Amino acid sequence: MNKCLHCGSTSYGSGCPHSPTRKHKHLGDEATCCWCGSRSYGSGCPHSPTKKHEHGHGAKCLWCGSVSLGSGCPHSPTKKHER
Repeated sequence: MNKCLHCGSTSYGSGCPHSPTRKHKHLGDEATCCWCGSRSYGSGCPHSPTKKHEHGHGAKCLWCGSVSLGSGCPHSPTKKHER
């Protein structure tokens, strides 16, 4: 099962004693958000500091799910696709 990077808990959201944001962040995969476990992209993450879903590393952009590289990501804080 996927666990918090900072404390090893399977929980999402507030309550992580070791995270600088005090929120659990999971390693995740490209299919799920690291902060809430959702399969969604874009805004609406209740636990992310940016309020946007951030997926785990893989073949797709962490922020929008695109396979593109470089600029043009509508959800990334840097406006660049990140993998």
